[in-house]
Amino acid sequence: MLKVLRVVTLIAFVVTVGLFGIFYLHDKKTTDTTIPEIKIEGEMLEVNINATNEDLLKGVTAYDGKDGDITSKVVVESISPFVEECICEVTYAVCDSNKHVVKNKRNIKYVDYTPPKFTMDRALVFSVDDEIDVLSSMGATDSIDGDISDKVVLTATDYTADTIGVFTVNMQATNSKGDIVYLNLPLHIEKVSVAAPLVELKEYIMYVKKGTKPNFTDNIAAVSTRSGQAIEYESHISTDFDSNTPGVYSVHYYVKNELEYETHTILTVVVEE
Repeated sequence: MLKVLRVVTLIAFVVTVGLFGIFYLHDKKTTDTTIPEIKIEGEMLEVNINATNEDLLKGVTAYDGKDGDITSKVVVESISPFVEECICEVTYAVCDSNKHVVKNKRNIKYVDYTPPKFTMDRALVFSVDDEIDVLSSMGATDSIDGDISDKVVLTATDYTADTIGVFTVNMQATNSKGDIVYLNLPLHIEKVSVAAPLVELKEYIMYVKKGTKPNFTDNIAAVSTRSGQAIEYESHISTDFDSNTPGVYSVHYYVKNELEYETHTILTVVVEE
């Protein structure tokens, strides 16, 4: 009886090993062990800031040993902040039918990118009796992100409350690519009569290329009383503007009404290379 049991056990063991071997060979034969490959033409792709995924995928192909050409499955997984000026790193990914995922990278350069620019909806000229709120006057736009006014911060100021004088404010704005721009502006605190006119400018900040000479005289949009009534006025302009030297300049507008009460406001001009 014991001998028969040993024989049966041995047979069962042999059958088990045999079945395991069959299933192992079948699984090995049917399992996809090939890994996809993403190929990229060129080390750098030049694109516009409004480039689509189709544009970013130019020169990118993918192949898998089992599935064949899987270029249509390649996706743009991510685009990094700037790694160099105007240059980002794009990560591509592809997945084959057996869920094998591979990635590859290349750099792209935005050929029409321009850094963020500040905007202003009023001059930084306040009455000593006013509540000073610089940030509410400032904004910024970006060629990639559009309006980034919520990314504008006041980094420093030497302003002293209830004090007449000229102070400095330091502004900063950052876009989604990590590009940071700075602007240092004068802050004027003055004693202003309630009888002085109100002056509205067409622009309060202007970016111009080196060598450009804008028409500052034409920048006054309206002059009115505090009740909003348009009035006759006299004006003159004072500035140290130099179109040939990049930098930040102030164009001062002095406007008088018929009663000789004067208002002062400023246009900021940024001269770029």
